[in-house]
Amino acid sequence: MEVQNIRIDLISPSPLNPRKTFDEATLKELANNIEKQGLLQPITVRVSKSEDFINLETGDVTTIPCSYEIVCGERRFRAVSLLKAKEDEENTAKIKAHRKKSERFQTISCIVREMTDDEAFDAMITENLHRKDVDPIEEAFAFAQLSERGRSYEDIALKFGKSARFVFDRIKLNSLIPELKERVRNGDIPLSGAMILSKLDEETQKEFHEEEDEQCTTAMIRDYVSNSFMELKKADWIEEEADNWENGEFKPCSQCESNTCNHGCLFYEMNNKDARCINATCFNKKRIAYVVRKILLESENLVKVGEPLSFGKTVIVAKADSYWSDEKKKQYESTLDAVKQLGFTVVNPDEVFKVQCWYSEDDERILKMIDDGDVYRCISFFGYYYPEFKVNFYYVRKDIASGTTAVADVKEIEREKIKAQLKRNKEIVIEKSAEEMRKWAQEKPYFQRKKELSIDEQTVFDVMVLRSCDDGYLKTLQLSRYDKKSDFVEYVKNNKADRDQWYRAFIANSLSANDVMFYPYMQKCQNILFHEQYPDEYFALGKKLNASLEKKQKKLNDRLKGLDNDNTEEA
Repeated sequence: MEVQNIRIDLISPSPLNPRKTFDEATLKELANNIEKQGLLQPITVRVSKSEDFINLETGDVTTIPCSYEIVCGERRFRAVSLLKAKEDEENTAKIKAHRKKSERFQTISCIVREMTDDEAFDAMITENLHRKDVDPIEEAFAFAQLSERGRSYEDIALKFGKSARFVFDRIKLNSLIPELKERVRNGDIPLSGAMILSKLDEETQKEFHEEEDEQCTTAMIRDYVSNSFMELKKADWIEEEADNWENGEFKPCSQCESNTCNHGCLFYEMNNKDARCINATCFNKKRIAYVVRKILLESENLVKVGEPLSFGKTVIVAKADSYWSDEKKKQYESTLDAVKQLGFTVVNPDEVFKVQCWYSEDDERILKMIDDGDVYRCISFFGYYYPEFKVNFYYVRKDIASGTTAVADVKEIEREKIKAQLKRNKEIVIEKSAEEMRKWAQEKPYFQRKKELSIDEQTVFDVMVLRSCDDGYLKTLQLSRYDKKSDFVEYVKNNKADRDQWYRAFIANSLSANDVMFYPYMQKCQNILFHEQYPDEYFALGKKLNASLEKKQKKLNDRLKGLDNDNTEEA
């Protein structure tokens, strides 16, 4: 087979080549070897474009190749191109010095073959996939190209000495988002872990990339994926063997295409006991539908809209918490809307009852308390994480009890209400203060200040850092981020250590969080910071809120004194 020396500038890589990455260090090493020993093996090219040249004087037509496309040997071509660039630079200096220029690396040895696109592609694939250091992402691309050109998994497997399962898994890697492909190449994600991630939808892959941005093990990835899929065995309708949806809106999970057990090829590592749902939208709709179904079974005894709370009945209770995530709030609202459409009364238990009674429904004590009118049977439709049906009991306030129950003294009820309001008014002031300063932290350009942190700022920052520590570590310090009695501020003040400087943006971000409303130590930090940084506005806010508090407290205290005087006269 004839070998030709072809100018490098007439040759270009093929867009069909599955190999897209080349290590720069190894290319330079190869270039050094070629410079010393010469190119030992020619590259293979094909004519990619040609044109007819017409001699205007003679009229003769000559076909001149305009360019060639690499079929095999792109790595060698790139190495020689590096030598050409080096030679060009040296030649520029030689020309200026009137010396003869070198043309050793202006051409490269080539074998020119006539090949169709399919033939060229097969040759490229074969050369690249028989390399010892083949990139699995490039291998995945190559297999996918062969599959798109009509090759079966079995044919591809036979050609490259692999199993059909291997080919399938490699092709699946093409579904990885670009960011994850790059992390596989960089070694941040093991190949076995990448194969697991490839089974996720694009949105879930993006979430993984953002949340798990460091080097990951396969075990970590497996846990993440496991948590991303909903375990069917833990679904209420599965546990209760009630996977039947008569309205036709849903398929039974056993027959649904979103059940991993019905994707034996894709999720072959999962058996029936590990069955999971990969359709979060459908799964969550089923949760709501199942809760609604359970509530309807109670319809005979449920309090309807407009009816009074009478004993022997059951009422639906619901309460949303402000610290919930946006996703959880959205799910709660969807469930609440579905429940309200049933036409039953939904009440806030904190507004109607005293506190929850934690005895179970089959407890003999509950039965007695129901008979005595001490507790009320209630149904909740939302658990800690998601929609779920539960029967709860709440202690009855005597002011809502029926006539069959001993009703407390009217004045005593009024006293309790006033005392509760006095306490609540103080809480409102604290909450309003915390909320206002939370907005300051969010809106004021405090973080742009460049001076060193003050002593008070450093104390606040240390609290922010400390509360982010591991729960186990905090326990050794007798602190808990969830215990309102834990005074992180005092702990920081009493346990000072050498500290580095930190940026005020961290403090501002922490103090603008929603949880600032629930922890006194965070509110204390607000006071420390804004008392120092914005004294005028801080005192104005305090003056405004305290004036409002004083006015409300005086009115309620006067009413309380009036009640006490009435008792004296009666005596």
